[in-house]
Order: sequence, then C-alpha cells, then structure tokens
Amino acid sequence: MKTFTNRNWLSPEHYSMSKGPRPVHFRSYLIESNTCVSPHLHEFAQFHFARKGNMRLETADNCWIVPSHYGIWIPAYMEHAVWAMDDVFLESLDIETELLDETISMCQAVTISDVAKELIHHASETIPELYDEHGKDGKLVSVLLDIIFNLPQVDFVLPWPKNPALNEMCRTILESPGAEHYIEIWSAKVGMSTRNFSRKFKTETGLSFSLWKQKMRIFESVIMLKQNKSVTTIALEMGYSSTAAFSYSFKTILGVPPTEYAGQS
Repeated sequence: MKTFTNRNWLSPEHYSMSKGPRPVHFRSYLIESNTCVSPHLHEFAQFHFARKGNMRLETADNCWIVPSHYGIWIPAYMEHAVWAMDDVFLESLDIETELLDETISMCQAVTISDVAKELIHHASETIPELYDEHGKDGKLVSVLLDIIFNLPQVDFVLPWPKNPALNEMCRTILESPGAEHYIEIWSAKVGMSTRNFSRKFKTETGLSFSLWKQKMRIFESVIMLKQNKSVTTIALEMGYSSTAAFSYSFKTILGVPPTEYAGQS
C-alpha cells in the first residue's frame, strides 16, 4: 500500500489489538484526523462502526469509504489500513471466526440501523471483558450479532487495479479527486496508449476509467456532505459545472440525491 507523506502514520500496536477473553470483544477509541493506522491484520474478524467522523479502509484490492453512522466488516487475516479523514470515534467488535455468518468472507460496508447503533453503543459502554456468555450480557451479544449480520450492504467500494502502475495512479488520483485527470495524460504517464489503457483498466477494475473517476468523486462527496459542506461547494470542489450536474451524477451512482447523506458528522 502506498504511503502518503501528508498522513500521520501509526503502527497498529498504538491501539490495543490483542485477542479478547471472550468470543466477542468490544472496543471504543479515537483515531485523530489525518491519521492512518498502517497495514495490519487480525486473527479475528472485526466490525467497525463510525459513531462519529469519516474514514477510508484500504486493502490490496479495494478502497472503501466509511462515512459517519455507517459500518464495515473486516474478515480475519485481511490486511487493511484505516485512514481517518477527520476525528473518528470508532465502536468496534472483535469476533471469533466460528461465530461469523458465512456471508462475511470479504470486507463489506453496511448501513447501520437505529437499533444496531444504540445496541453497539450500549454494549461498548456496559458489557465487561469477562461477560457471562450464558447470562444477560451473553444474550445481548447474541442478539446484537444477529442484527449486525443482517445489516444491508451499501456500495461504497472502489476497486484498485492489480497492475502496479495503474494501482499507484489510482491512489494518486484519490489524493486530488476534483482535478480533471484526463485519460490521455494518465495513459502517457503509465506508458500505455489510450486504447490499451482503457482496455486494461476496465479488465482489472470492472469499470471504465471515467466511471471509476465518477464513483471516486461521489464517494468523496459523501464524506464532504457528512462534514456539513454545502452541495454547491462540493460540486465546485469536485469539478462539476453546476450543482444540477453534480446532483445528477450523485443520484446515478447512489440512487438518491445528495441531501440524503447530509449531516450526522
């Protein structure tokens, strides 16, 4: 994974990530703005809930945005890095693999229901490390797992190409999402003809270069909306000619207007 010098990089040892004494272990902690927890993996699965703040989660193959009040599943032994785009307050569950639903085999961003949100917070605040697995705390944990296993997925994932030059290009583009990023310029930079570039990019990501850029900008816009920026400001910063053009692009990708994602930072 590429290291960006403008990020404050921390090793995962900065946060306590040891295995808990029970099959489900709750953690609550702050990752400060513009901090990246460097690539690491766990022998258990994790469920991250961004109670406050916005982050990206990056693996070798994909990049997910996790806006405030959304969550993400991370399977065991999946190497990942977490980047806090502002102050992120995480409430997380470490879950032994034998308890997992069989569908949790890859990273998945999910929408958090109000019930799940409150139960995660309650459990994080009140359930002790050595909770009674057969008592009321154990029952609450079981109910919570049933709920989060069934949370609806949301398409907040951006694929990385496997080709090293294209991969680094995409990570570089993500640092300036509002720029034009013309295909003619980038294909020349990576040493390909425009035709070969287009074919290889589509083969490796499943998306055309223009659609990849569109999704990237809309995902970045979701974060900006959560940071209470106006639709007009975001449209201009993302390089759109008008708020109408931005809103149309947003609805094309996510199925709803930008106002659906505003607030709750």
